[in-house]
Amino acid sequence: KFGGMKGGGPPGGPPGAPVQQSTPTDQRLSFNQQFRIECSPVPVSATSFSADGTLVVLGSVNGSISLYHLESQSVLKKFDEVHDLPVTCVASRPIPNVLLLPGELEGGVNFDAVSASADNRLGRFTLQKKSRIQKSKPPRSARKKSVFEVYLWEILRVPLYVLLLLTIAAIRDTVDICKQEFGLSALVMDGGVPAAGHCLYREVLWAEESRVSFVPE
Repeated sequence: KFGGMKGGGPPGGPPGAPVQQSTPTDQRLSFNQQFRIECSPVPVSATSFSADGTLVVLGSVNGSISLYHLESQSVLKKFDEVHDLPVTCVASRPIPNVLLLPGELEGGVNFDAVSASADNRLGRFTLQKKSRIQKSKPPRSARKKSVFEVYLWEILRVPLYVLLLLTIAAIRDTVDICKQEFGLSALVMDGGVPAAGHCLYREVLWAEESRVSFVPE
């Protein structure tokens, strides 16, 4: 715990005031240690307090970074050996988390501390668990077909194409030959549906031999 200053006020004073004799540093400050808490198992080489006085950043000689909470007297998060050499400098967040620093809006992460070391690397650390930006999920890839499905498709592909062509030809012939039987007025009359079916079967799908228009030589 810090004690009060035993010496006088700051150097100088109003004009004409007598010059006060300076006192040694060990006589101006006195400290009284009430308790001691181990914050790091290894020696600490750099420290930095947050602006609100609730967090202290500890950089260790083994390259680790610890974010220590002063009120609960516990380590909130520790990053082991992020540097290859002892940490030479740490800086805690200068402003509260409600205010964003440059680059935090785009990334969606608020950084609570920055560290540096002689290994020429800069580390940034946060207590945030995940980014505020929700990344869109990639579209699901199509289900891979089994070997049986591929084999079955290869067998049925040509017959299906032939069936499609025959269906198109049947529709075309139905429109040309049985146009009268498939008319709306003919269908609503008695016997109109059977007449249309007979024309479709006997004239389009299964023509008689007398209607064959092509005879090979």
